[in-house]
Amino acid sequence: MPPAQEYTVSRPSVPALTLPGVAVRHRVALVILGLTALSFLAPAAPPYDPWAWIIWGREVLHLDLSTVDGPSWKPLPVLLTTPFALFGGLAPDLWVFVARAGAIAGVYFAFRLGRRLGGGPAAGLAAAAPYALAPWTLRNGAMGNSEGIMVALVLAAVDRHLDGRYRAAFALALGAALLRPEAWPFIGLYGLWLLWRRADLRRLVIAGFASMPVLWLLPEWWGSGDLLRAAHRAQNPRADSPAFAENPIRAVLDQFASMLTPMVWAGIAALVLAVVLRRVPGRRDGVTAAVLAVGALLWVAEVAVMTSDGGFSGNIRYLVMPAAALCVLAGTGVGWLARAVLGRRATAGPVALVLAVVAGAAFAAPAVHRVPDDIAAITFQARLNDGVGLAVARAGGAERLRACGNPYTGPFQVPVVAWNLGVHTTQVHLVPRRPAVVFRVRSNATSFPGPSLRTLGGDEGVRTLSVGGGWRVVAACRGGA
Repeated sequence: MPPAQEYTVSRPSVPALTLPGVAVRHRVALVILGLTALSFLAPAAPPYDPWAWIIWGREVLHLDLSTVDGPSWKPLPVLLTTPFALFGGLAPDLWVFVARAGAIAGVYFAFRLGRRLGGGPAAGLAAAAPYALAPWTLRNGAMGNSEGIMVALVLAAVDRHLDGRYRAAFALALGAALLRPEAWPFIGLYGLWLLWRRADLRRLVIAGFASMPVLWLLPEWWGSGDLLRAAHRAQNPRADSPAFAENPIRAVLDQFASMLTPMVWAGIAALVLAVVLRRVPGRRDGVTAAVLAVGALLWVAEVAVMTSDGGFSGNIRYLVMPAAALCVLAGTGVGWLARAVLGRRATAGPVALVLAVVAGAAFAAPAVHRVPDDIAAITFQARLNDGVGLAVARAGGAERLRACGNPYTGPFQVPVVAWNLGVHTTQVHLVPRRPAVVFRVRSNATSFPGPSLRTLGGDEGVRTLSVGGGWRVVAACRGGA
């Protein structure tokens, strides 16, 4: 079997997008795909986890999977990155395209669900604006993390359920359950409800339930020999994790509260006020809002308990889904209160339009000032990602570097270096030992270049092979070559 690097071609800066003729009823999907394509005019920079998924897709394709190192296993991303690996160097862009499309779709479904529950465009914009501009949406979406996909799947599942399209709702929920373990209790309850109420969907539900342990556990057994390796990896949090706080549960709750702007809290207050005043427009809307609220609280409680008692990291990314749900509820509260005060004028006509503009601007305002910082961070990381290939080419290519010595780099750059060298992440190390090829870089704008060269005798013990794109590749080659 040819080595992995032989399947990797040069990475174009913008992915080609060819769309077949699609019916008008799919115009929303076309708009989302079009906006996603336009987003590639901005920098693209997969961070640590997406790079690992991209590499795992390549390894699955080559029947050579290794999950010993890297993040916790996620089935859904690798189900996509495996066919993407057929396109060689285009695979990273294809994954980022999917992730960005998911983030944009999440914004759309936040608007759609907010408008649906709140009864007008003001509710939709009040729901979508704070979610769209939140740093945990912009950065995650632009850089290829999966949280935008998660939000889109869950909110779309709720929307399909409200339309009575239970098959689609379950399929979307299953996709969410293949992204985050916190979703498992929810799809379990929903699946049991479908088994009780819909005999025609029993085969689908049973197949979905059966697929989950297969897709979560067996690839880890194949790649690492440990069925529970994903859980074990998640119990090795970073030093700044809430797991190390004096009170981890309180730390998770504070972290979650910090994700929501004052306007979102105001929208939640409006929702509570409407309930207290018995101004909920309809029983079904009220039940749906209650289910969203309880689901969000239970999700946060799951993360808090897992962080406190299970030693999991409690990363802020784990809380994106409940935060998005509260954005939808905030928009719903705006809609309910507006209808209580203005009646039907809040749902259609000039008054509704003015109210929508005001609500959208008000809910967007608290997050706008963060956007330049998000763009700067994305641009910096994109420069580093694109610079690896340039540095490898200037140093003589991946084959020459592999022949020179073992590769080393900083802890957060391991997957991107492994991808560009065509090796497993287990073959890229952190503390240089001869013979070595060291990829040095600043992991952010204020950090020092790493890794350290002290174990190689400092700068005097190595020679520089290439410099470019923020990287410096140095080496102490085999045989002194």
